[in-house]
Amino acid sequence: MGLSILSDAAEPLYRAAVVSGRTSLEDLAERAGIDRATAAREVEVLAAIGLLDVSEGMIEAAAPRIPLEHVAAEHARAADATRRIASVFADIWNEAGDRLNFVEVIADEARIQAVHAKLMDDTTSTVDGLCIGPVSPRKMQPGMKIPRPQVADGFFDALERGVRARGLYGVSLLEDFEGLAAVHQCIAAGEQARVFAQVPLNLMLFDDRRALIAVPGQRGARRSVIVVHESGLLDCLVGLFDVFWQMGVPLSAESRAVDALDGPDPEEQQLLSYLAAGLTDEAIARDLGVSARTVGRRIARLEEVLGAHSRFQLAIQASRRDWI
Repeated sequence: MGLSILSDAAEPLYRAAVVSGRTSLEDLAERAGIDRATAAREVEVLAAIGLLDVSEGMIEAAAPRIPLEHVAAEHARAADATRRIASVFADIWNEAGDRLNFVEVIADEARIQAVHAKLMDDTTSTVDGLCIGPVSPRKMQPGMKIPRPQVADGFFDALERGVRARGLYGVSLLEDFEGLAAVHQCIAAGEQARVFAQVPLNLMLFDDRRALIAVPGQRGARRSVIVVHESGLLDCLVGLFDVFWQMGVPLSAESRAVDALDGPDPEEQQLLSYLAAGLTDEAIARDLGVSARTVGRRIARLEEVLGAHSRFQLAIQASRRDWI
């Protein structure tokens, strides 16, 4: 199956399946506290991943480690696909007889703003974007001047016209209060927002007919943008967005900014392994020699850093980063 995003209902459903043993859909939905239709959809997703076994109308939980490793392998294949797309980009560029037919490079700031406003005003159906996110304060170089995060001019007007917006942001967004506040404004206005650890470039797609690629200049200052018109290159950029969108985890208006976490320490890694194995907070606390409340706080911290909305998604995100 393709990579999919697990909803908030996935965790209580899987938990109920673990506790119940082999059971019916109706009983499982009741134990999980969700309606039957939602339970049926989630069972289908979890069964496709390999976390539930469905046979003869009965449902049973499966051990999570192998299915999660399979999900991680799928992400590895997605990364390979991205590298192949990059190769296609190079071929298109090298084979083009007249590159200016479909590519423009704009370096003047006033013209950049005018072109961006024009593309936004002309958009009728979709605006999709990849945003690397703010530079972490710990990665700032002396003299570096970084533009503060802000919502693009005309964006809210486009949403009011009925344009659908999707934004995938780098995880550094969760380290920046001002940037996250701007995204919260967009979510409140109707944008679908997701976060992913490794967003490769700053890209905007307008109706899948035009693209803007922001090219950073020296010391983080924006130097120019590349405008891509309808072409094979544009098709590749649309495909690139779709690959990374599928790997993102949804952001909500309740997502809070947190400090960066470069990687888990040994105790956090052990905690994540226990979560993936299905251990309870109490069992983890006994092994680590801390209170269950402390375990809960550490899990909540890791969820915030990885942009996960449940412990189930936390295990998936940790697996993607090879933390478990």
